[in-house]
Amino acid sequence: MTRYILDAEYIPRRWYNIVPDLPEKLAPPLNPATMEPVKPEELEPIFPKALIAQEVSENRWIRIPEEVLEVYRLYRPTPFIRAERLEKALKTTAKIFYKYKGVSPPGSHKPNTAIAQAYYNMKEGVEMLTTETGAGQWGAL
Repeated sequence: MTRYILDAEYIPRRWYNIVPDLPEKLAPPLNPATMEPVKPEELEPIFPKALIAQEVSENRWIRIPEEVLEVYRLYRPTPFIRAERLEKALKTTAKIFYKYKGVSPPGSHKPNTAIAQAYYNMKEGVEMLTTETGAGQWGAL
């Protein structure tokens, strides 16, 4: 068997925050106008409070809202496919798998964060949202 599709019950119910597990504390982002560490309230004009709270959280796990999970269930979990030819080419006894993201609406991981961002903005009354990926690929959402 090379293709594995998990049941929806295996969709993660929490996001993992790596910050508590880092060997050193990260330097805070700086306000470009003052070059001082950004205070969470300074981010409120552009981010919902819930996303700011996640950004500064020291909690290892952050609960995924049920409304976001409902949308995730439309296309997740994504299939795992065993890369047998790659294993053979590498002459390894390791089993190598990759996730097939082609089942998600734009064919990538991007909805996983875009859905949550839209949800948190909607909860704070934002009616229009513009975002980008740096590579300009969110046009599919």
